[in-house]
Amino acid sequence: MTRPTAPLRPSSAKSTNIRAIINVLASRLVLKAAFRLAPGWAAAYAARLFLIPLRRPAPSRSGYTFRGAPLAVEAPSGPVAAWLYGRRENPAGPAILLVHGWEDDHRSWAGLADKLVRRGYQVLTLDLPGHGRSKAKLASLPIQAAAIAAVAREANALGLTPFRAVIAHSLGGTATLIAATEMGLRAERFAILAAPNHPRLFAGALMKVYGLNQQRTAKAFAEIERLVGRSMDSLYLPPKLRQLAAPGLILHSRDDRTVPLQHSQENAAAWPQADFRILNGLGHRRLMTDPGVHEMLLHFVTADAPADAFGLKPEVAA
Repeated sequence: MTRPTAPLRPSSAKSTNIRAIINVLASRLVLKAAFRLAPGWAAAYAARLFLIPLRRPAPSRSGYTFRGAPLAVEAPSGPVAAWLYGRRENPAGPAILLVHGWEDDHRSWAGLADKLVRRGYQVLTLDLPGHGRSKAKLASLPIQAAAIAAVAREANALGLTPFRAVIAHSLGGTATLIAATEMGLRAERFAILAAPNHPRLFAGALMKVYGLNQQRTAKAFAEIERLVGRSMDSLYLPPKLRQLAAPGLILHSRDDRTVPLQHSQENAAAWPQADFRILNGLGHRRLMTDPGVHEMLLHFVTADAPADAFGLKPEVAA
């Protein structure tokens, strides 16, 4: 769903895309045969394809200007790799937590993190379970949310909480909001960029990619829920957001082909203090790197009163 912001060398990027296509074609063949011969095994295999992210090649450098202090945080899924930037430059500065999306890692936020450190903030980033340097057998939404909550507890032990803000992209935004509504994650405000509000969106899309019909998809969904330990419907965000008291900013580009705009519209309608802005021409990934979005987020972080709509122009609203 997302990829590292730091550019890969052209040959590496092409190799990654070719490998992904080959993996999809091979999995389609395996699933087609397996559902005829061993449907139970096939459903479990399809479920794991959904719950295990693709690991992408690491670029030659992190993209960060400032040196981060590495942290190893214990979470239910195992050790989670995290980094604290700006501790040396701003030892008394308030802290911001940045959370990446699916099949991405902490390097996505290098540009924004550098700007925040220069503004006097400390910045905490992490690799979600199954991403970057954080290993995990499965990377379900509850596992990711639990990892975010664990990082927040570590931040509390370091004197970094309450967070001035948490900024999260895509499925990392979904996990962040689950952590905030179910697992005690606290921040003065949350900025959520193009977050899906139901895991069924991506589960269904992936099953279509692998050529599963409705009956086989239903079996795969049942296996996903068995492995996760709860229903996908229980992870639907809007009912949870009605109880979220913290101010929020939701950004979504109208031309996003990965997460439908409707998901952010529903999230914003349910979240009592959410300010929703629709942008144009940024797709899904460019929200993390676009200079204009960075300015919005910097204002969001620094504004004394979130109720001022973060200084955004009314014409970009829905």
